[in-house]
Amino acid sequence: MTEHKDASDPQLDDLLRRNFPGAVADDGFSARVMRRLPPRRGPRPWLLPGAAVTGSLVAWLALMSSPVWQQVAQEWLADDFGAASAGIGVLLLGVTLVSCAWALEEG
Repeated sequence: MTEHKDASDPQLDDLLRRNFPGAVADDGFSARVMRRLPPRRGPRPWLLPGAAVTGSLVAWLALMSSPVWQQVAQEWLADDFGAASAGIGVLLLGVTLVSCAWALEEG
């Protein structure tokens, strides 16, 4: 079997153009299909901030029972931001960014 590297064959294109001069009549098929399609969804400006808040809440709920929160609270009360605070901040930022990316994809 022969492989074609180029999908277009000039001789075949010429033959098809000579024997089939116009477009195939669809008797209104395309128009009927276009009318039956659902309308496009409009922009949802609430989705991005909602996803950011939801992502933050999910991250907070996932770690609420963890002793890391106690360490973070102790660090914040002592005005000493250490590894626990940085880790929680990075986690919250990551989950929020993933939620925002999802919202942008859906919107």
